[in-house]
Amino acid sequence: MLTLAALTLKKTITLFALVGPVSMIPVFLNAAQSLDPNGKVRFARTIGVSVTVALLIATFLGMPLLSLLGVSMGAMQVGGAVIVLLLAIAMVLGKETTFKGSPPSADAPIVQDASVVPLAVPLLAGPAAFSYVMANAAWNSTAELVSVLLPILVTGLSCWLIFRTASRAEREIRQSTLDLVERVGGFILAAIAVEMMATGLRSLFPVLGPA
Repeated sequence: MLTLAALTLKKTITLFALVGPVSMIPVFLNAAQSLDPNGKVRFARTIGVSVTVALLIATFLGMPLLSLLGVSMGAMQVGGAVIVLLLAIAMVLGKETTFKGSPPSADAPIVQDASVVPLAVPLLAGPAAFSYVMANAAWNSTAELVSVLLPILVTGLSCWLIFRTASRAEREIRQSTLDLVERVGGFILAAIAVEMMATGLRSLFPVLGPA
């Protein structure tokens, strides 16, 4: 039980880092700038719910679809690890928003109005997060199902709370603080990506050792 709890915590931290709501605070504030305070709070809640629903759909429908295409779990883990590693490198270099597909120019508006697209999907719930939840969607007991669902629910709740707080403390948020959090998270995410890739390679090539 303790091992499962530790695994759930690890998966929650990893998924939170992949979704990266802290680094998306400027994008959220830009998208919600035309809303009143209550509207920003509602928008934050909508983003949190949208991210949760998108990740749940990827978790329970992603792998069955890939199975129809003949894609194995090991291949999914390796492919997801590559995307995660690229995202980690982008975070360390301060290029996460560029990697996730938003315009690199600081003058160009990333989101024109208060819409869940592209903020919720694919900037938050994007390829890296989808790959990770799909690669960790297997469960054989109620406890394992909780370890699959809890990271997604916590991450969605975190998105809501972070954006809700940001909307109320907009003038006090410093970009330097966001940059520091992004880079530290990138280092941690890189290590997790390597471990995820190693697990996938052992699954694809049993000669490397037990998965």
